[in-house]
Amino acid sequence: MIILETIIPVFLIIALGKFLSRKGVLNDNGIAQIKNLCVTVLLPVMAFDALIHGTYSRNSILLIALEFFMLFSAWGIGFLLKRFFDKSIRDYIPYALTTYEGGLFGWALISILVGEKNLFYIVSMDIFSGVFGFTVMYIGFKINNGEQPSRKEIVLSIAKNPLIISVVLGFAGAFIGLGKIIDESAYAGLYSKVISLFTAPLTSLILLSIGAGLIFNKTVLSRGIKFTVVRILIQAVICVLVLKLIDWTIGMNRVLFASLLMYFSCPPSFLISIYSKKKEAVEFSSAVISLQIIFALAVFSVLLILSMGL
Repeated sequence: MIILETIIPVFLIIALGKFLSRKGVLNDNGIAQIKNLCVTVLLPVMAFDALIHGTYSRNSILLIALEFFMLFSAWGIGFLLKRFFDKSIRDYIPYALTTYEGGLFGWALISILVGEKNLFYIVSMDIFSGVFGFTVMYIGFKINNGEQPSRKEIVLSIAKNPLIISVVLGFAGAFIGLGKIIDESAYAGLYSKVISLFTAPLTSLILLSIGAGLIFNKTVLSRGIKFTVVRILIQAVICVLVLKLIDWTIGMNRVLFASLLMYFSCPPSFLISIYSKKKEAVEFSSAVISLQIIFALAVFSVLLILSMGL
């Protein structure tokens, strides 16, 4: 019963998002505004709070190093595999094969699985997925779209990103023990209530926008089925390697295990749909994101059932 009480609301909110989208209550502009609110305000607050309350050591550095391995290994494999795909989307394959949409998808589900306070495992890793998206992916898509980004554009895309700023501040706060200082102060209760006001609606808003953005058009989805299967298989191999490396070095625990499995199931960064300009690329990215979200929700359900069983 507890499992159903957790899973059913997630799928109901996603279904509600799709229903509101079809009825015109949530249009593209409304979905964009919700995502913008999450990215510029709510997610930065959650990231900052999770990071200042995290426990960091040399193990944390290893996890961040593994994120680099995950990102660049998938990206490199993409260049080897792109010749097996249609010419119209071939140049986008390496970028769609790598990155993980943590902020606008994964964090919401991972927080349900392991709790918001345990998000620091993924947040500290996922920030480099964002940096990859704002640099390597940004440049790649610009070139594919026939443009040439300047260094200033690239630097500003990173420096002005609220989520990246909050992560930098979160790491700085963790270094000085800010989380402990706040928790032991007379303002601990006030701080907790303020943070909860920002983070409480986050999961619902993200799931609502995800549901509204899901695509079920057969023509569009057919463009991404082959690639999605390939991405899942490639990420499964990388996931096994990463899990074994962690087990051999710092040791595995249930929270980290569940977090990583969910993270590896996430769709590629939603930036691919933002950066895509050509019709073929837009349809391809929309199909991949929708199919990968469906797969990730299935993985989430299984992980939740297993965690409740444990």
